[in-house]
Amino acid sequence: MKRTNRTYAQILLAAALSFSFAAEAANYTLTEVPKVEVQQGNQGVTDLEKELLGPYAEINKIAATDLRQAYIMLLQSVRDRHETWTDVEWNKAKAIINKLDARKNAVHKQLGADDKAKIKLLQGELRALETKKDIKD
Repeated sequence: MKRTNRTYAQILLAAALSFSFAAEAANYTLTEVPKVEVQQGNQGVTDLEKELLGPYAEINKIAATDLRQAYIMLLQSVRDRHETWTDVEWNKAKAIINKLDARKNAVHKQLGADDKAKIKLLQGELRALETKKDIKD
């Protein structure tokens, strides 16, 4: 069987397109944005969230303009309590931090550069307090 250059070109094109499609599909699944759970009303707001976040306990309702203050309140509350916390309390606090981070990701485009930078610093200090606890154990 004699194959022409055109046949080889068609085979190469088909292979390239299938590879491109597979690569794009893999990229899409790897970069898919995680879904944020939506709380309704006061359901799901734990006592610890109320203690640590005060008026910002309903994380899903925090406006972009108030997010920085919510992180500040959380950090102050964690600073005040972290010395006496058990692993269970730390795990609950980490879950709250993760919820707040998810809220930040949801309103990210509405945040100013100053707020983004300050929140990044506050997140770093929260992580440092977690690490400090792990080192002591």
